[in-house]
Amino acid sequence: MKVKKRWMVVAGTALVLIGSYVWRTYPRSVNITLDGIQYHLGSTPGVTPVTVALHGFREQPLFGPETFFGTIDITGATLPYLANGTYQTIPLNSHFGGLIVYYTRLHQLVDYGAIYPNRGFTEFAVQEWQHSGWSSANGLVIAAPAQTQTQGLQLANKLIHAYVLPGHPLK
Repeated sequence: MKVKKRWMVVAGTALVLIGSYVWRTYPRSVNITLDGIQYHLGSTPGVTPVTVALHGFREQPLFGPETFFGTIDITGATLPYLANGTYQTIPLNSHFGGLIVYYTRLHQLVDYGAIYPNRGFTEFAVQEWQHSGWSSANGLVIAAPAQTQTQGLQLANKLIHAYVLPGHPLK
């Protein structure tokens, strides 16, 4: 009888471990479209409405970074976004941000920017890098969901806080 109970405990523990592993590593679908804004940091006025759509799935291996596989569409952004609709693989680092890079038709690697989604992929901040560089004083940012520059700044500061120097929020 003792052997049977011990065997049941071992089998139950194994089932819990296997179930936890499958639950943690099973790819999760991401199909979301959010309305947001594109704006310049600093004193440059002006807000451009944009739509951010992510379609694909995210994977969390047992060891290693969470990764998004799928397409990112940013409609309405003023910078040319040649990668709309192309398949992306974006490893998200420990602070949950990832680089958006793609190849042009001429096989040139282009760094578009960095995306900072929240854990549920329901809020995003995107740094759009320009040829002259990006800074917290005059950079270009997309924030979704947001309707005003104030809402966009609050959302971007919340999502990008791990990447800016303490005491130097985006303005």
